[in-house]
Amino acid sequence: MPGLDGTGKLFAPIIPILEQHFDLTIVTYPDLDSFSDYVDCAQRQLPETPGFSLLAESFSGPVAMALMAQQPDQIGASVLSSTFARSPLAALTRMASYIPEQVFSIGALSNFVLDVYETEDEDHSETQPLPLNITEQIDGVLLKHRIAVLSRIDISAMLPAIQVPILYLHALRDRIVAQTDAQMIEEYLPDVERVDIDAPHLLLQTRPQLCAELIVKHIQSGR
Repeated sequence: MPGLDGTGKLFAPIIPILEQHFDLTIVTYPDLDSFSDYVDCAQRQLPETPGFSLLAESFSGPVAMALMAQQPDQIGASVLSSTFARSPLAALTRMASYIPEQVFSIGALSNFVLDVYETEDEDHSETQPLPLNITEQIDGVLLKHRIAVLSRIDISAMLPAIQVPILYLHALRDRIVAQTDAQMIEEYLPDVERVDIDAPHLLLQTRPQLCAELIVKHIQSGR
């Protein structure tokens, strides 16, 4: 389940590793109006057979947790990466509604933000090339709408009801998800294992081998 881009294309570095162990379905999102719309959209793309696992990063984390709360018997051991239960940087994301759509479509600005806040000039020489120009392919109106949805997310009240065994991958150098966001998930989810990794926000992209090993172990063990 993808981050803010909604395409799943940023999973490129980790997919070749995970598909050696699992049958994968990549959830994608069109432009939607509300958080509940994203939950419904993801639900329609999930397998019908119970026992599947979810891997959700960033924006999709709360979507995945909402599904876990609604369908406790359908979802097996799952993984959350660089995510939150309550909107991070809420004040900044709310400002998006006052910014012209054109700003979100400027490739140079988008790449700068992606680099500084999500990858921090990481050396990707040992991984598949990251599609860092992905933000240039996103329509400005769509991205603005999605950030507006992000600014209103708060599923903190759902956390105690989620019984799914969860592996929570937390990036120690994350400039988007704060330590308090990680602590909320760790404290309020009944069955969670947190692993801290020295990496920026795009954890699955910059540490694909390590993350894949942790994901496979967690899902195959049922924890």
